[in-house]
Amino acid sequence: MWALQPWDNDAAADWFGDLMDSTSLRARWLEGIRADPSDEPEVVRAAGALFVMLGRVYVWPIGQYDQDLELAIAALAKVAQADSFTENPELVAAIEAEIAELKTRRKSAQAPSGESQRPWWKFWG
Repeated sequence: MWALQPWDNDAAADWFGDLMDSTSLRARWLEGIRADPSDEPEVVRAAGALFVMLGRVYVWPIGQYDQDLELAIAALAKVAQADSFTENPELVAAIEAEIAELKTRRKSAQAPSGESQRPWWKFWG
């Protein structure tokens, strides 16, 4: 164990790697995050939420992590501008918080600990 998060140890990192390798999770995620945000904003946001939860080093496939992080940020930004969502300022604020969380995971923006300041289990609560 090299830190306190549930994924910050060899056994968990290996387990997540096996999970990603043995399922089509990322492929299905790509379908959702690449959906048209004008037609399916709920699907794109759901895919974005999955990345908020699982889009972390040692969890997400490392070879695609940076690319997928940027894809999630861009897709959620488009969702925040979807006509059906802009009518609800609280919803837009929630999506903007999700985007802000993801931006903290960029290599250039990471805190010294490499983690967000918000506990992972309290993001929506």
